[in-house]
Amino acid sequence: MAENKFENAVIDKLESEGWTYRKDFSNKTTKVLYEHWREILNQNNAPKLAGSVLSDNEFHQLLIELNKNKTAYDAQLMLAGAGGIGTLPLIRDDGTSLEIEIFFGDEVAGGHSQYEVVSQVTFDELPFTLSSKRRIDLMLLISGLPVVHIEEKDETLQNQWSAFEQFQKYHSDGMYSGLFSFVQIQFILSQHSAHYFARPKDATSEAYNKDFVFGWRDKNGKDVTDTMKFIHEVMGIPALHRLATVNMIPDASNDNLMVMRSYQIQATREILERMKQMDNNNLIEREGGYVWHTTGSGKTVTSFKVAQLLASMPKVKHVLFIVDRVDLIKQTCDNFKSFAYTTFEQRIKIVNGRQIKGILKNNISSHIYLITVQGLDKAIKSGLKSDKRMVILMDEAHRSANGEAVKRIKDGLSKTTWFGFTGTPNFYSDEINDVKTSKNISTHDIFGPRLHRYTIKDAIGDGNVLGFDVTYYESQFEIDSASKMTEQQLEKEVYTSLPYRQAVVKDIVDHWQENASGPIEMGVRKQNQFQAIFAVSGKQATVAYYNLFKKMAPDLRVTMTYSREENNEEGSSDLQEALKKAIETYSKFYNTREFMDDKNPEGAYLDDLTRRISRRKPYNRNNDKDRLDLVIVSDQLLTGFDSKYVNIIYLDKILKEGMLIQAMSRTNRTINKNAKPHGKVRFFRKGKLMEDNVKHALIIYTKGGNDTVQDAKKQPSLKEQQNLFDDDVLATKVATKIETIQPDIKRLQGLSGEDFSQIPASEKARVEFVVLASKVNNSTQQLVQQGYELGSQVNQLDKDGRETGEKISLAIKNVEELSALQARLNDVNELLPLEKKIDLTKIKIALQAYANEIIDYDRLVELLNNYIDETIPKNRKQVEEHVTAMDDNNRNEIGEILNGIEDGTYQEHFNTESLKEARKMIRSANEELQIRRWSADKNFNGNYIFEAYEKYLPGFALNDNPKLNEELQKIEEKEKIGFFETADFEDELMDFFNSLYSNKI
Repeated sequence: MAENKFENAVIDKLESEGWTYRKDFSNKTTKVLYEHWREILNQNNAPKLAGSVLSDNEFHQLLIELNKNKTAYDAQLMLAGAGGIGTLPLIRDDGTSLEIEIFFGDEVAGGHSQYEVVSQVTFDELPFTLSSKRRIDLMLLISGLPVVHIEEKDETLQNQWSAFEQFQKYHSDGMYSGLFSFVQIQFILSQHSAHYFARPKDATSEAYNKDFVFGWRDKNGKDVTDTMKFIHEVMGIPALHRLATVNMIPDASNDNLMVMRSYQIQATREILERMKQMDNNNLIEREGGYVWHTTGSGKTVTSFKVAQLLASMPKVKHVLFIVDRVDLIKQTCDNFKSFAYTTFEQRIKIVNGRQIKGILKNNISSHIYLITVQGLDKAIKSGLKSDKRMVILMDEAHRSANGEAVKRIKDGLSKTTWFGFTGTPNFYSDEINDVKTSKNISTHDIFGPRLHRYTIKDAIGDGNVLGFDVTYYESQFEIDSASKMTEQQLEKEVYTSLPYRQAVVKDIVDHWQENASGPIEMGVRKQNQFQAIFAVSGKQATVAYYNLFKKMAPDLRVTMTYSREENNEEGSSDLQEALKKAIETYSKFYNTREFMDDKNPEGAYLDDLTRRISRRKPYNRNNDKDRLDLVIVSDQLLTGFDSKYVNIIYLDKILKEGMLIQAMSRTNRTINKNAKPHGKVRFFRKGKLMEDNVKHALIIYTKGGNDTVQDAKKQPSLKEQQNLFDDDVLATKVATKIETIQPDIKRLQGLSGEDFSQIPASEKARVEFVVLASKVNNSTQQLVQQGYELGSQVNQLDKDGRETGEKISLAIKNVEELSALQARLNDVNELLPLEKKIDLTKIKIALQAYANEIIDYDRLVELLNNYIDETIPKNRKQVEEHVTAMDDNNRNEIGEILNGIEDGTYQEHFNTESLKEARKMIRSANEELQIRRWSADKNFNGNYIFEAYEKYLPGFALNDNPKLNEELQKIEEKEKIGFFETADFEDELMDFFNSLYSNKI
């Protein structure tokens, strides 16, 4: 579909969704939009202006205020204003002061807000470019302010992701200043692809990060790739107005702007709708519902936005946000405050049980209070009762909601509705035993219906978290003892024995560098780039392993932690003394303050070590002296702790279902894919059992949980287990990955020699080399991170994943060969012209561009020209083999060009543009032929049907396309189609047009 036709279709769809197309402001320069905004300001502020419109001097003052917006974050704060109305200060020519209203965040689809679309606006005064002008595709204006910038790409002709670089170029040119500083969201649209992202704070490659470009999932979790459906769900009114206001998160911690993902928006909407239903029915239900969003999917952002919106509801007195651990409450509060507008920040507070009793006695404005479940339960036990309308939001709801505590709190706060957030809900299964609730209690029982779900499979598919690379050990100790010992005897005689624990420590230490190191760069693999967690079976084990590491690996920086809340064991006083000594050793080594002098020494120590292992302030200076390598834990840090620098968890304990997924998920936060392609998990105890537990748990938390006791008894099928690999939940086996890479290595050796020492001669070959070399380098780095040693052999696998007995080895045999490839990659990339250089940090985009521009066109042009020069079967076969990966329609087009070469239609050499034009002409001719054949089969005049197709818009029903509807009425009259036959005619014709469009793209 040509871009202009696609743009017209987008505009028509936007008009049907509540926008007004301003043709009079389109195909003009930015000057007209400034004048238009001035008119809207005069109109919306007429009472304040008292009949005297803004003078040139006054309007100039307002423009000076706009120039204070340096980032989209600044603009968002200006839009939000106070009380939902954005304003600008103005001193009038007569000396009076006014606040000019510029944006009405709360007036969605009504009031003063106007919704307009403009197209092809020219920027002719950009400050940071030598180009005389830039022309954009579309902008969406709310109250005259351009809050959305849209770029469209015809996916049949070019890579739609080039729009991403286009936005970055516009940004570096200085486009987003003045009036256009208000652009909050950027959209990339093509026929079968639609994405959006918050405008980054600057034009650097770090800010323009494709990881923060989002697609859309519908409420059932299905990807929305049809652009017309995407426009309906995301860009209509009121959806877009809410996206640009309610669904934006200003992050004060780095002056950045975030936009919520589809699942966050939908979950927020479901909770608000649930509250509105209760308000409308004058009914208060205690069980509001729960949100199941997998670990690492941004629950903090979602829960904050929900808390903020609920606290703003007229009937809600307060929102109590319950955190189950003291060590998380300050971190959560800091996050909440960084996400809040200045006017709301003071309404977010941490309280204890005594304070909350006093607060609920007073009639103060609505707040968000953060409190532990233990603190609130303690207040209830000491007599707290309140019938004020409140909402409780519970974080980590799978473990926070102890049955007895919840019952007491619900009885004491009689008009409080509960909503839960969890990454691993409690279902009817043995997992319940691990969270201190009865077997007959589920998350559903405590919180009510599941309101929204976003599973680990969804998050991996979206690139929000990583899958897992899992290794299972079956120790010789277990093998030798399994047949003659009970579980209790194994625990006592094997797992607590010194030889067993020494073997575990030795394995961790022996493989430390391969697990903790970063990628190989120019022959050097940088050490100690990642940290680890070691989870063991109790406090005694924590101390024992800590002491062993101190003896066996004195150079490794190891500490330990456990909390008083964890189950007491024999020798509690000794355990407390051991923790005290570990804290003192830690303080001395890192030269921190004396934590034992704090009121809460364990909490202060835990806060410091979690900051250190996640490299948060003040340990974010990339100073190796701050590094902590390994933390040994029993239960702490296995939930609620996030660090992208933790890439491996070792486990010497048995876990299952929700707690198992929580522990594994400590490793799956995203960072550079070369350095960390997966989160690593190593099980030292009962490998065969843990392999079953992992597969079972992952299936539960990818496809859905055990809603009944009977569901919990079902064992996963082999197909479900294989899907874990197919869906990237579990890492691809090393042998399979090697087989995938080998053909690309062979091609690279053909381009640059067996040892990668030669620079390809032609520009075309250099582009191919750079892209393929980047791909191979990335894949090889990921293999190394999985533990593969270059030059070693691994067992080959058949299609069912079984070992064949044969060996396979990567064609890059050692670090020297990989270094040679990397050196040549950089050399060749530097030799390319600027417009063809590849950003090696964004290789995924480069590969997409390469697949389209190099394989489909440059190579294809070369082969077709060979066939023109020498029309022999061998050359035709080369073309046909090259286009094998294309779909039928594209292959047929190339087939017609081959036939045209044979019959003399094409005698001049092609270039990429002339090939595209030839394909367009074939497409149009084929399209017309199909229309005339269809018309002849149906006995209609082909000219009439062809004219109707010119008015067809993809994605639009007939009733939404008045121009086509009118044309069909003319045809029905000319063809004398009877009244009762018109419906069949229109349905058949629309089906035919839809099929034509689908084939065309």
